[in-house]
Amino acid sequence: MPSSKLNAMISKRIHCEPQNDNIKRLGLYINAGHEGEKLFAKWTAGCYAGQDYDLAIDEIKATQGMNTRTKKEKTYHMVVSFHPEDFKKLSLEDFKNIEKEFAAALGFEEHQRLCGIHINTDNPHMHVAYNMIHKEKYTRHDPFYDYYKRDKTCRLLEEKYKLKIDVGVEQQFSDYVKQRQSDVKQAFDNARDWQSLHKELAVYGLTVQMRGNGCILAAIGHKQKDGHHIKLSDFDENLSRKKLQDRLGSYEKSAGDYEVKEFFQRKPKRENAKAKDFETKTGLKSFDTFVLESKEFIARAAVKSDTWQDFHRELARIGLEVKPRGAGFVLTDIGGKTKKNSSIPFSKTGMRIAKNGIILEHPKKGDMNNGRDTGQPGNRNTATQRNTSTSTCTCRQPGFRQPGPLSQNNLRKLSKCRLAYHGTGQAEDILSFDARSYRRKPESLRWGNDERLKILGEFEPSNGGYTIENPYKFEPVKKLNSAKEREAWKIYISEQKQHNYNWIKFNKNFQRFYGEDYGM
Repeated sequence: MPSSKLNAMISKRIHCEPQNDNIKRLGLYINAGHEGEKLFAKWTAGCYAGQDYDLAIDEIKATQGMNTRTKKEKTYHMVVSFHPEDFKKLSLEDFKNIEKEFAAALGFEEHQRLCGIHINTDNPHMHVAYNMIHKEKYTRHDPFYDYYKRDKTCRLLEEKYKLKIDVGVEQQFSDYVKQRQSDVKQAFDNARDWQSLHKELAVYGLTVQMRGNGCILAAIGHKQKDGHHIKLSDFDENLSRKKLQDRLGSYEKSAGDYEVKEFFQRKPKRENAKAKDFETKTGLKSFDTFVLESKEFIARAAVKSDTWQDFHRELARIGLEVKPRGAGFVLTDIGGKTKKNSSIPFSKTGMRIAKNGIILEHPKKGDMNNGRDTGQPGNRNTATQRNTSTSTCTCRQPGFRQPGPLSQNNLRKLSKCRLAYHGTGQAEDILSFDARSYRRKPESLRWGNDERLKILGEFEPSNGGYTIENPYKFEPVKKLNSAKEREAWKIYISEQKQHNYNWIKFNKNFQRFYGEDYGM
């Protein structure tokens, strides 16, 4: 379960393959019927069996057996974790009411469920097993876009019970808009028509869209289903759809090709909960931590490599290998210490793999715009170091420079020629630009900063057979400084092999005998 102290209420769905779906086994797990779990409370809801937990399990199993049509899973397993400080505030009745709120949000009010609260990890957490088969209709219910429903419910419950706030999807975007409230409000006040409004809002990565009978303020580059939007009336009650259309005319979609100086980016997800849980329980450094600690080595390997095989050879020294997976790439363990060759997204290194090489760092906020730091005429931030071989210009005005390459994100509407202006605002010359030839140029010329892309050619998988020197090992999370700590670690490793101890259990026994706590 999640163990980061920065998290408040966080919900998660635990998916299960249909052939592994077993309500009795899950019910016993929630009841903490196995060694190591600590049960705070358990209860049932929506069952004819009342609070007879074992009978409720049999009842749900019989109900699921009545639906023979579906080939999908029949149990929705949800976990809700709480901050330790918040756990002390809540009563058992509060936890039951919280579960009812989730059931209502997900459409499981009339469904049977098994509930239990576990306190065996740093963050107390509530397990709920919803029977997806209706107890009377025997139809299967699978909530649509359940992540966003659960996320919204978490935010509402945090406010209702005055819990520690966890920044969710909608909250992140609301904060982004709130930080720019005066500028956004000024854009609405200055707008003469819909296109001028879109142009002003695009500077902050925002746009106005229609939704239902109203308007929303949304993030450019995100779909509505992503949740990165707020109601315009929530931002300002005077900005209703009717009032805007009375002032600006019938709604018009954005023409698109407007300058974007900054844009909303969802904050990265919290640290890998499984890796953190592994470190807490075993005292061993996780594979994720090992890779993140090796970021500088990986970056240096990318810089010094001239081919993909050179890069693979360097990575093999620390037991890593780059492999394609889905639409991206991952770093896998080839040292053989992790189970099933654990992997981590390559993007976590701060770099990413392009079509013909490695981009050494992520583009910074504000890089995705037209005319900004691209060497275009009339830009105050014109960069002199740009490569100018991609376009031609016959500018006669002395203040002009040849336009440099644009970013990849600005190739959609380059069929029209752009006009260059001098200080008086009069058109002085026309830039000739062939978008098709621009796309055919090497990626090193198309990126604004040539130094950011290390060209290695099209990706090649490793040929294998490279020397492995310092791969991932089972090392302690905390550095062992004293002889006592090193001796304790040796005892732990030997005891772990014999008795399958985890670090938490061993450390408690060690404190009992030696009065020491190494806090790993």
